[in-house]
Amino acid sequence: MIRVPLLSRAGQWALLSAVGMWVVAIGIGRAAFEVDLSPVFPPTKIVVVEVCVMVTATLLAIVTRPRFWEWDRVARRARARVLAGVVAVVVIGCAVLCVPVLVPWLPPGTAWGWVLANAVVLGAFVVLLAPFVSALFAGGITLVLWFCAAIVANLAPAVWLPLAYYRGHDPSWGVAIGLAVCAVAVHVRTYGMTAWAHRQFER
Repeated sequence: MIRVPLLSRAGQWALLSAVGMWVVAIGIGRAAFEVDLSPVFPPTKIVVVEVCVMVTATLLAIVTRPRFWEWDRVARRARARVLAGVVAVVVIGCAVLCVPVLVPWLPPGTAWGWVLANAVVLGAFVVLLAPFVSALFAGGITLVLWFCAAIVANLAPAVWLPLAYYRGHDPSWGVAIGLAVCAVAVHVRTYGMTAWAHRQFER
């Protein structure tokens, strides 16, 4: 069941996309830029590897855009649901790997656990949205919300956010795991795509 998508053209493109983005993450993921809009609070630093995570999740969601809707939705077969869930897990996992592949190139002692938690949140959020809209929209929405969260963190550091930052926020592992579970559950329930999304974006 899993071997077929892995050997398919979509599976091969997904693998190439993931490996390419891991290389990009190694090359530019260490870079960071600051959001400095507050006259009172220090700048909020956001790291480029998180952008790599979102781009990876978006690319893989596009490449693996499921066809389970056409194949098995009418028959209501469990195989399609399982496959949709496995694809969601793989997409999230490949996106999150942008962080671990970068770690060997970081200075010794650099804290990176908070970035890993952010990666799970961002990758899972793209995958969670993808069944309801196009994969590209899911990535774009996530990118906008990610940047808005950095602005909020800079202007109002006391506000709770699901993302951690270099200063002032702890990793939200509970949120990260919860989002990942929800993303997989949504894919299993919808076969990876809702009927509305199928009508709007696949025809």
